[in-house]
Amino acid sequence: MKVHIKIRIDDQADAAIFRSYSGAAGKRHWDVQIEFGQLDKEWDSLIITDKTEYLDKYAGIPAVYIGKSEDVEDRIDRIYDVWPKVESEKSRRMRFERLIANLRNANNAWLYRYLLSTLIDSDTDAVSFKDVSDRYVLVNNTFEHAYGKSREDMYERGSGYVLDTKGESDAENEYALSEQDHNVITNGQIISYDEMSETVTGQRHYRTRKSPLIDPSGELFGILTISEDMTEKGLMSPEVADFLENLPFPILVCDLSYKTIRMNYSFRNQVSGNAEFDFASWKKGLKPAGEKKVNLERKSVSQEFYIDYFGKPRFFYVSEHAIKDAFGNVTGYFIILRDTTIERTLEKSVLSAANTDGLTGLYNKRYIVDHINNNHGKPMTLLYMDLDNFKEINNRFSRSRGDEVLIKTAKFIQECFPRGIAARPGGDEFAVVLDGYADKAAIEAGCILLESKIQSVFRTGGPAATISISVTESDGTVDADELLLKGGKSMSAVKVNKRG
Repeated sequence: MKVHIKIRIDDQADAAIFRSYSGAAGKRHWDVQIEFGQLDKEWDSLIITDKTEYLDKYAGIPAVYIGKSEDVEDRIDRIYDVWPKVESEKSRRMRFERLIANLRNANNAWLYRYLLSTLIDSDTDAVSFKDVSDRYVLVNNTFEHAYGKSREDMYERGSGYVLDTKGESDAENEYALSEQDHNVITNGQIISYDEMSETVTGQRHYRTRKSPLIDPSGELFGILTISEDMTEKGLMSPEVADFLENLPFPILVCDLSYKTIRMNYSFRNQVSGNAEFDFASWKKGLKPAGEKKVNLERKSVSQEFYIDYFGKPRFFYVSEHAIKDAFGNVTGYFIILRDTTIERTLEKSVLSAANTDGLTGLYNKRYIVDHINNNHGKPMTLLYMDLDNFKEINNRFSRSRGDEVLIKTAKFIQECFPRGIAARPGGDEFAVVLDGYADKAAIEAGCILLESKIQSVFRTGGPAATISISVTESDGTVDADELLLKGGKSMSAVKVNKRG
């Protein structure tokens, strides 16, 4: 990079001397381009003048004053150098070359620092420079973000402050070189090691390299530290990607904040094709379909959920497993989804077939027994029912007509006792289980309505069926078999009384 210097020189004799450094004759300064002329504010680098008014007019431009130093004592902070009014051409040239060399060095110092800052800021690793007294001199953007402090805040501060390793009362311990720092200083060699560091985003697993910084005299004056964040590197490897991609079920890999790191083909295809998939938000929209299972030892949580999918429930079994690093610290999570919709549909179908009566759609005896036993200790009321004259109807009008009567009776029972568990134990017998003790008025009203609905099925004057109903209360201490037996006996007594 060439140093561009534009100079205004008022003294004609000096101008004649300095102009020989520009153009072809100035090739000795191959990295410096010198131009003489009026200042135009576009490329203003230096004023060499014997007029103090120019020092005020161009206060922001470095200036060399030719004259006595006492003439510019009040402007000394704006003066680059003071030259004598009269001296030999050789001395003048020597001063000018020294001036150019100083400007070149100042420009190079800026350039090299700029290049260094740009280089380390483009690095995704955390980079820092500090002296042998544990004072930080320069850090990059990644380092700033990791520890939540600006490079200005960290300048010449110690590790205790920068890394938050000291307590509030340990100000004297702010500057404390680590064991690894001492090894670098003692041996003057590069060292590498793995470490855990507490950052603003939690504990991170770093693979750290420390290098000694040595000056031209061979003395070690500082330490360069480069820390590569390995917390999620293993999950980003091509081998892991290939393995996950070929698994037949959806898998999502997240960091500690559940931000998506990667998802496999099955996950993209079944759940989301969006690389920015927000698992936490998606999970909030799920409805529990089962109990949560927590494994503290393996740090895993599993639970079945369902969502509305085009008007139908879609079931997922979601398993979240912690990912641990070499130190045993949790660094992220991998989530496995299993679509259990087909399983639940089949299960519902099997349960329905096992627990319902195939003709009427009511629960069967097996279900009603399980229901009573599963609610042991809770008061309940059993309505036990039996159709009267059903055998005569079956014999006279065919079995299909009898089936029709059973189906309509089941429907009427559900309409008259909507809060009860209605079942068909078998034949022309029905049962309804109500929670709590009997509400006699409500039950009587329901029985009257049921009787009238059943009679409405038959023509006036022809064979008709009626229904006998018994009411049996339980405090919840008897089992299903005993309660159903009591209900059946009570119903038989009702039927006998109706005949009498």
